[in-house]
Order: sequence, then structure tokens, then C-alpha cells
Amino acid sequence: MEGLSLLAVAFVSAFIPVVNIEIYLAGVSLLGEPRSGWQVAGLAAVAAAGQLAGKTLFFLAGRGVLTLPRRWRTPVQSPSGPSASAAAPSRVAVSLDRWSQRIQRRRWLSVIFIGTSASVGLPPFALVSVAAGALRVSLPVFLLSGLSGRWLRFAAVLVLVRLTGT
Repeated sequence: MEGLSLLAVAFVSAFIPVVNIEIYLAGVSLLGEPRSGWQVAGLAAVAAAGQLAGKTLFFLAGRGVLTLPRRWRTPVQSPSGPSASAAAPSRVAVSLDRWSQRIQRRRWLSVIFIGTSASVGLPPFALVSVAAGALRVSLPVFLLSGLSGRWLRFAAVLVLVRLTGT
């Protein structure tokens, strides 16, 4: 039951920033019985899977498969009228095209960028998820990089809580 609630909280925290998965993980670690290294790794994996399930929806929105609610849209995803096609490309479109070309030339760049954002949180992983979709990063690359980064982040939280006991 603990794993299922952790999965649900991690999924919700992908959308609602005030639901802090790191604090929830610390509470689970402090209030539960002492855990082995494998149990800590498993808890981090469950939290990472829940978070990535939510962030994958952002990725799919960046791809254009899903539509984000109006308040979450970036300028790239905003609906455009007929006059927008005749106008010069926006700064965002130009920047997106430049990054797309860089990623096409250096595929490892997307792995590093996604993994770093997933583990460190800078730039925010939600924004990187949308950008990865818009830049046409492959779904397996996004999932593996994101899952690895999130697992490292959550494992570090659990290990720090375990070592400090606070």
C-alpha cells in the first residue's frame, strides 16, 4: 500500500508544484521502519516512475499529441491565427529551431540535458519535458534519461534522510 500511495503522490506532484515529492519521501523514510539499500532504491524507483508518468504528459503536449490547459501553455503551443503564418517567426520559434538542429547533430546533448534537469531540477523538469517533446527527442531517450535522473534525485533524498536521521 505504501508503494501505491507513493506512486500516486509522485504522479500528482508532477502537475502540482506545492505537492512536494521530496518532502513526502523524507516522511516515508522517517516514519517507516529501517530500510535496506534495496528498499531505498525501490522507493526511489517508484517515486521516479510516478513523476515520469506525469512528466510524459508534458512531453506529449510538447509533441502536440495532447493539449495543455491554457494557463500552462508556452508561446510555442499557443493557438495561432491565419495572420501568424504570414508574420516573421517568433523568437521562441527561432530558438526552438536552433536547439532542434543542435540536438539532431549531437544526440547525446538531449540525454545530458534531460538527465541533468531530471536530477538537479534546473531548468525545471516540466519545462524541459515540454521542450523535449517540441524538439522531437525520441520517447525512449526521454523516458530513460528522465527516469535515471529522477531516480538519482530521489535516491539521494532518501540516502540523505537515512544518514542524517532528520
